[in-house]
Amino acid sequence: MPRFQRLDPNQVVLGRGRANALKRRPYVEAIKGAQAGRIELDKEDDPAATKRLLRQASKEVGIKVRSSWEDDTKRALLWKRVGA
Repeated sequence: MPRFQRLDPNQVVLGRGRANALKRRPYVEAIKGAQAGRIELDKEDDPAATKRLLRQASKEVGIKVRSSWEDDTKRALLWKRVGA
């Protein structure tokens, strides 16, 4: 017979959300570990996805960050914590 276990809905990640949660992990660690930083992209990295993952990680940990590209090539994203 199956065994059922009650879980907190906030801890359950399904579908594509699971893959995105794994991708966000380094961003979360960077935000928690520093006041500011620089994310260098490889040629195969998507600049829009990188910025989106940073924004999602910021929201996940509840720490506001601002970011901007270092130059027009979008190969390095600068970010820093803002607010309280």
